[in-house]
Amino acid sequence: MSGFDRRGFLVGAGAAAALGIGAPAAASAVARPPKFTAANGEVDWRAVREQFRLDPSVVNFSAFFLTSHPRVLREAIEHLGAQLDANPMDVYGLELPDGPTGYERVRTALAGFLGGAPDEFALTHNTTTGLGFVYNGLKVKPGQEFLLTEQDHVAHVGSAVLAGEKHGVTTRMGKLYENSANATVDEIASRLRAEIRPETRAVGVTWVQSTTGVRMPVAELAAVVAEANSGRAEEDRCLLVVDAVQGLAAVDADLPSLGADFVVAGTHKWFLGPRGTGLIWSPRDAWPHVRPTIVPVFREDTIANLTPGTFIQFDHLFAMPVAVDFHQRIGRAAAAERITQLSQQLKDGLRGVEKVVLHTPQDPAMSAGITCFEVEGVDAERVVQHLADRGLRISTAPGLRPYPRIGTSIVHFPEEVDRAVAALNEIA
Repeated sequence: MSGFDRRGFLVGAGAAAALGIGAPAAASAVARPPKFTAANGEVDWRAVREQFRLDPSVVNFSAFFLTSHPRVLREAIEHLGAQLDANPMDVYGLELPDGPTGYERVRTALAGFLGGAPDEFALTHNTTTGLGFVYNGLKVKPGQEFLLTEQDHVAHVGSAVLAGEKHGVTTRMGKLYENSANATVDEIASRLRAEIRPETRAVGVTWVQSTTGVRMPVAELAAVVAEANSGRAEEDRCLLVVDAVQGLAAVDADLPSLGADFVVAGTHKWFLGPRGTGLIWSPRDAWPHVRPTIVPVFREDTIANLTPGTFIQFDHLFAMPVAVDFHQRIGRAAAAERITQLSQQLKDGLRGVEKVVLHTPQDPAMSAGITCFEVEGVDAERVVQHLADRGLRISTAPGLRPYPRIGTSIVHFPEEVDRAVAALNEIA
């Protein structure tokens, strides 16, 4: 990685602040942090739901597509935006109600919630951008390959293909399970072991597949990749790249525990972060294998060098600590458990519906918040429309088989899941 002096990038804004150009904006009204714990010590999920401006006439089971901002985050973004409107030169002097914010505070907040160290995080705009930075930045040699599967999102596959075409690297599509509903850790790990070749430079996997709902056993796959690296030269090391957007905050796990070399995710899905923000996490030993694609804002020899420079939505990104605090007030484990409970309720209900075929594993260890299925003999779009007519919004999965899918999140309630099952029972 290049060793730029980060101070050079910030000097313009710093000089403006030193000269006293403009005055800080008056603090806008920001809600006091909510309390989500009821008298019995349990999470008050009604209080959580009240934080969102979701249309009350519709149960939105596609909330994982793009988050609705909770109230405290909306107001934090407005609070920062007011300061920028009053003094656009004071980008690096922005303050949240509890104190200054900026790149360093955002990375520190993410590390405190997701594990790892602040300098192990780069900040991006979304998953697609992050994957593009990783694959384009990987140091590769002609004749090497990237290994992915057809169940990976088009943004992941496309990032690998586009980067490979530039650098003389092929992208090969493997198959890690025969049937998504019956996929197991042993099957997936053994198939990956057989797929990795000496020329495989990167393995790309998806933590929770939006195409099937399968939660990939990333830690076990990381062990397979480590095994394949035995005896390899460092420049030929096989690297594990994880698209984590549908697992981030839906699964209770520290990012370092995944064992991956690069974990990439947008934060505007289950994480409920500011729209248009994302992250890359990477451990120190992987940093020498990637270089910046565009001029970075962090001119230091860390993975933060993948953070794109100059102008962004500062009011959104710098509000990230509020999104982290929102989750911490609920509890990462409590949120993941709620998602799992509702997902299991849904799958248990669908198992009793005639002609409904589940494509997501029943095992909670192999799934998260997305449940993919089909109704035999009924077109997927017709299923989506049938539920929409009953005030239930679902979507179809991307990819070769556009299965209907339902995402159960912390904004939902058991009775709403029952409504979805009843509606599917009608059409089946």
